[in-house]
Formats: sequence, C-alpha cells, structure tokens
Amino acid sequence: MTDSEQPPRYQDYVIKDGKLVGDFDGLYKNFDEPWHQSREDHVFDSRRVLAISWCNRLRKKFGASRVVELGCGFGHITEQLRQQDFSSVGVDISQVAIEKAREINPSSTFVTAGLNDFEKISQFDPDIFLMAEITWYVLDDLNKFIDNLRTHKHQRKKPTFLIHFLSTYAPGVQKYGVDKFTNLNEIKKYFNLNYLESGYTQTPREDDPLSEGTYFVAEI
Repeated sequence: MTDSEQPPRYQDYVIKDGKLVGDFDGLYKNFDEPWHQSREDHVFDSRRVLAISWCNRLRKKFGASRVVELGCGFGHITEQLRQQDFSSVGVDISQVAIEKAREINPSSTFVTAGLNDFEKISQFDPDIFLMAEITWYVLDDLNKFIDNLRTHKHQRKKPTFLIHFLSTYAPGVQKYGVDKFTNLNEIKKYFNLNYLESGYTQTPREDDPLSEGTYFVAEI
C-alpha cells in the first residue's frame, strides 16, 4: 500500500497538510475514540484535573457554579463537573459527537453549537467557559469569540472566567496557526486577559518529545 493509499488518520479529518479540514461529523462517524477521549490518561489528564480544581476554587470564592465546556466531545469533563454539583453544559459543533456524549454520559446536558453560536451558548449564563484542546480548530472564530466573552462579562456584571488549555509543538512541527501563536506566552498575549494562573505540563510523546501542554485560568 502506497502512502496515498494509506487509510486516513482521525487527525486528517481536522487538520491535514497544514490546512484546516474541520470535518468533525466525519471524524466522529468514522472513529470510535478520536483523541483517545475515554482513556484514563485523557480523562484524568493533569490539566483536566487542574481545571476541575479551579472550578471549585472559583465557585467557593466567587459563586461561579455555571460551566460551559466548549468542544466537549464525549463530555467527560462536563459529567465530572455535574457530579460535583456544578450546572454544567457540554457544547460541540458536531451533532454526532453530541449524540455519543449523550449515550456515554446520559445524566449531563449537551448542546450542538459552534464557537460562533455565542447567543445560544450565552443562554446558559456561564460563569466559567472551559476550552480544552480545541483552539487550533477554531482560529477563524477566535477574535470574535474573545470579543463576545468581554461583552458577556459586561452585560451580566458578574465575575466571569475562562479556563483554557492547548498543546503546543516544537519549531517546525506545527504548520497550522503559527501566525497566531506558538507557545504559552504568545497565547496569553493573544487572549489579553487577567491571568490568575498559567503554566504547562510536559508529557513527552514519541512523535514530538518537545510538545507542551499549556494552560491558563483567567478572569475576563
């Protein structure tokens, strides 16, 4: 079998050859476990545990109890937050992903929406927005989304927060989105928020041992 005849990888449905494909319904139709979402090292990834801890800290200090997980996939974080008595909603642009999330986590609430469907998302009046590893796939909508976050905060006149994490890659590995940012400092500069905490984890991978798992917690 030649390279051109190789079966597609799940990554090819989202970004391929440095270009956004964005076929998320096709991804979830053709692969049972994109990004290994149900594997323990994903569900209990250090940054996901950190995100839930920060949600609890923000609830205790500011009364922030309403969380929207953007790009929720199977909705494992949404479900973990529900189990801790948060009012949590999982949002994903893929209707197929949402249907699977409802099957896997039937007690949680899931809604089909994209990042630019902000009016639909804001109906849940989130105190906390959670973006877990989706930013590379929504770069075209990112500026408008950040503006919408600020408008949402201004209109509701309550403390509002964004918890964000995103993997970055060694120079030369990343082909898409490098005009926006390539590391944690550039990510923070781009979002331009009031950061409560930021950092990264390093879990070396065979294909890219220099990749970093960045995160930040910010007040909007």
